[in-house]
Amino acid sequence: MVSNIKQTKKVDSQYDVIFVGAGLGSLSAASMIAQKGKKVLVVDKHNIPGGYATNFSRKDFDFDVSLHSFDGVVKGGDSYKVIELTGVADKVEFLSHKTLYHFQQGDIDIKAKHRDIEDYKNQLFHYFPEEKDNIIRLFKEADKNYKDMCGFLFAKLPFWLRFLATPFFFKRILKYENDTVDSFFSRFTQNERLKAVLSAQWSYYGLPAKDLAFGYFSYPFIDYLRNGGYSIKGGSQKLSDALVEVIESNGGTVLLSSPVTDIIVNEKGRVEGIESKRSGVVSADKVVCNISPHAVVSLVGKDKFKPRFHTKLEAQKMSISGFQVYLGLDCSLADLGVKEDEYIRFFAPMLSQREQFECLQKGEVFDGKTGWSINYFSNVDDTLCAPGKSSLGLFTLIGSIDWHSLSKMEYREKKQQLTQMLIDKAAEQIPNLKDHIVVCEAGSPRTMTKFTNNPGGSIYGFEQNLKQSGLFRRFPQKYPIKGLYQVGAYTFPGAGFIGTMLSGKTLVDRYF
Repeated sequence: MVSNIKQTKKVDSQYDVIFVGAGLGSLSAASMIAQKGKKVLVVDKHNIPGGYATNFSRKDFDFDVSLHSFDGVVKGGDSYKVIELTGVADKVEFLSHKTLYHFQQGDIDIKAKHRDIEDYKNQLFHYFPEEKDNIIRLFKEADKNYKDMCGFLFAKLPFWLRFLATPFFFKRILKYENDTVDSFFSRFTQNERLKAVLSAQWSYYGLPAKDLAFGYFSYPFIDYLRNGGYSIKGGSQKLSDALVEVIESNGGTVLLSSPVTDIIVNEKGRVEGIESKRSGVVSADKVVCNISPHAVVSLVGKDKFKPRFHTKLEAQKMSISGFQVYLGLDCSLADLGVKEDEYIRFFAPMLSQREQFECLQKGEVFDGKTGWSINYFSNVDDTLCAPGKSSLGLFTLIGSIDWHSLSKMEYREKKQQLTQMLIDKAAEQIPNLKDHIVVCEAGSPRTMTKFTNNPGGSIYGFEQNLKQSGLFRRFPQKYPIKGLYQVGAYTFPGAGFIGTMLSGKTLVDRYF
């Protein structure tokens, strides 16, 4: 799929706000600000908008670059409010997943159904009957915490009033700010197997439950189970293009294939605009960045920041990277025995999540010690491939170690090795799979860096550990330079489609 965005608008010399990078955080914030009557410019080095929210085409197949599941975007739900605020609610169609996910580990086999949290709990009761009361208490409190999070994120109060109101009206945000996912679950159960099942989706957050901040995990944990998981009909490029349409229909401009070469800061320490390959110098009082903070520092100039800022930035730990294989098949998934309600399927060994994570960080994914997943893309959206054909994706987390220092030949061999390993694993679950593969593409940590410039190919921005997560500890949205801001996965609340769009909403609520 090729983006339908055409470069037809002339770039003016002055804007109210300039966005560097056209990821979902930028596009969401820019669409909201443009609707307020402000003149915005979005500039990106890529030839299509969206960052990770994009598609690519190979033969008869369109592949979604990164979207596995979009949480909670059902009409009437809190997450859907972001879709409405950005102006794209009538421009995209969300397709629900009949099964939220399917998790297998040893003798445990659980299917979380679409918007059926009670059935999910009943499955947990089946496998852990002695934990029934604990499970009930756990979900009751997790629900209350989710409501507090929604109350804070979507309150109509000015942002500073929300902060003041947090200890009184959204108190669980503070109560659990020092909890990991594991320590929150441990308030209700000491059953390690149950806790591992509850955090089955941990790879989509980039850390094992014992290290992952509960505050980041807690919102999508309940949002997925109560409000469902979704794909975007036609792929996530449709969402990115729709956001561009809103921006441009409200007088804004989106300039692609135009790498920013300089963020201009005057001698008084205030932003004055940017310079890019296609636009030249463009002035603005405010610049919002949806690129890595390390890249921001490079564009601004290291000398513009005080030593303590550099110290804080260098102390930030990057998230792990990932490896995805995209497969196009010459038959339907049903022909291969895949049930129509399958979408995401997680496979986990009996090792602890931490043990798995240590192996993944070291790139040791070849000996059955780490989990992985299958996404049956065409089971949800068959418009992404030609009639009678199908597509799926194979995914694993992986550390960035060595990937960027390999020679071209070594890189090609390592990429092929890991691709084949994942296909072999998938073939154990889907007989005759290998006989029907007609398209095979793969994305490695090196691929992630190429298209995003994220250090180490990070796919989740800064790691969501306790020191780097939450309202008060996440990398700030405001730089110590007047008029310079950050949006996207690196800042609050974090990565994910809803996460980055919420970062845009938070930025607008707080500073615009």
